[in-house]
Amino acid sequence: MNLFKLSIANLRFSALASFFNVVILALGIATIITLLHISEQVEQRFERDLAGIDLVVGAKGSPIQLILSSVFHLDFPNGNIPLDEAKKLEANPLIKSAIPIALGDNYNGFRIVGTTADYISHYDGKLAVGALYSAQMEAVVGSIVAEKNHLKPGDKIVGAHGLVNSDDMHTDFPYNVVGVLAPTGTVLDRLVLTPVESVWHVHEHPDPDDPEEVAYKKAHPEKEITALLVTYKTPMAAVVLPRMIDKTSSMEAASPAFETARLIKLLGFGSDTVELFAVVLIVIAAVGFFVTLWSAVNDRCYDIVLMRCLGATRSKIFAVVLTEGIMLGSLGTLLGLLLGHVFSCAAARWIEATRHMTLNAVGFHPYEFYVVLIALAISVMAAILPGVMAYRVNVAKILSKGS
Repeated sequence: MNLFKLSIANLRFSALASFFNVVILALGIATIITLLHISEQVEQRFERDLAGIDLVVGAKGSPIQLILSSVFHLDFPNGNIPLDEAKKLEANPLIKSAIPIALGDNYNGFRIVGTTADYISHYDGKLAVGALYSAQMEAVVGSIVAEKNHLKPGDKIVGAHGLVNSDDMHTDFPYNVVGVLAPTGTVLDRLVLTPVESVWHVHEHPDPDDPEEVAYKKAHPEKEITALLVTYKTPMAAVVLPRMIDKTSSMEAASPAFETARLIKLLGFGSDTVELFAVVLIVIAAVGFFVTLWSAVNDRCYDIVLMRCLGATRSKIFAVVLTEGIMLGSLGTLLGLLLGHVFSCAAARWIEATRHMTLNAVGFHPYEFYVVLIALAISVMAAILPGVMAYRVNVAKILSKGS
């Protein structure tokens, strides 16, 4: 008697219920795997973008917003800081380097960042073609920007006011693309980089039709930047600088490592809820396996008696039911693994399309092995009690009822 053939034949009698429970188990596993992959990829990306940046200095406001806007370029900045005050901070002996960042415009949704060549060097950026900018209104574009917009050296691009797509175009101030960066797997890939002076030049003459812009320019005639990306010279700087900046200047200091840890923790509450939902799905699937197998044993009492009369042992009957549970669990697990990887790729593509953030695919997450083991173990446990019930079927009692 072939256990697998017999188990498959038995499952056919409850095909709809079996299919429903397999799908529920698969969805639970797929959800957990998707969370594992996306969280792993996002954390890796954060680590690459944060590498070497000890402190971000910008306008007072939300520290997390300051990090998101100035390091990851995923949010709007708190505001600007005076250039003179930033220059004084750069001269501090505790600071090894300070890279200025000036924001304000975008090109087809990709941010135009005024900065120095040190910003490109910080992320080990290399030119794929062309040269680095050396004059005002020259620009170097990241690999994703160039790919999405089919840009090459010699092209002209026009920025739009603000950090998202808008119709407020700076048509009188086109940028000359002089270089395209090779892919780095960092934030550089999705930026348009230009000298800080370019950003100042574009915004020297506010749009007369925009009263808010005119009023802001009148109130802030001095040159400004958005943030400074600071690298410490000594460990003592981590103790002294943030407090000094917050208390003695109009600027705010935010630690990227600390704020990113807070951000991941905040995001973790949402992912924990989704994970809990996924676990509930797996438990529901296990209960479904149990009910399906229990009902099947009840409905097949005479079949079990017939098998016993034909020479099948109690252990063989138990093994058949257990095999059914393992088969259901294996099908759900395999489908869940497949869907999990499909969902992960889809989520990564969605993030890339909406946030222009490329995530490196994770082939096989180490925790997937444990997810598979737990799912199979739950499936086996769900089959044990129905298996014991089949094992204890009283042949004489069933036959006497039939007679």
